Amino acid sequence: MKYFAEWGGASHVVEIVSTKEGTTVLVDGVPHPVDLAAIEGTGLHSLILDDRSFAFAARFENGTAVLSFHDREVRVPVEDERTRETRRLTGGSRRAKSGGEVRSVMPGVVKEVRVAPGDPVAAGGPLLVLEAMKMENEIRAPGAGVVKAVHVKPGDAVEKGALLVTMSPVAGAATAP
Repeated sequence: MKYFAEWGGASHVVEIVSTKEGTTVLVDGVPHPVDLAAIEGTGLHSLILDDRSFAFAARFENGTAVLSFHDREVRVPVEDERTRETRRLTGGSRRAKSGGEVRSVMPGVVKEVRVAPGDPVAAGGPLLVLEAMKMENEIRAPGAGVVKAVHVKPGDAVEKGALLVTMSPVAGAATAP
């Protein structure tokens, strides 16, 4: 399957190819041998890419891979070819909407709620922390808005798709189609 990712100010085509000899990642058609493994009990991953080693934590938020290294966090918008084609055929947009519903992208337990009704939140602002598979995942606002309702509290177990927060659009903010 092909993936489309954005980094360094450009869009890239990424394809993962696994064979008996190992795994290769093609980035814009250029092969890069890789070795990726979870580091047991840490929530981290070990990646060897082009003979360079990296340790990082990863989570996904609204179509964005969030990679946390020891000294920085990198956000990479990613979509697979099916999602991209569906968006193209339906005229959908990847632009963040102002306001709307924020739903859980995975099952987990709410560890911390960082907003309350009436709080203004910037696009990408933190809403809550969801713990899943011993990893803490910060759930962020998909767009600017004002918190209308918080539907969970710390300790609540949620399923994938559960409604977490409802936001109202910011006055004068454009919304995506």
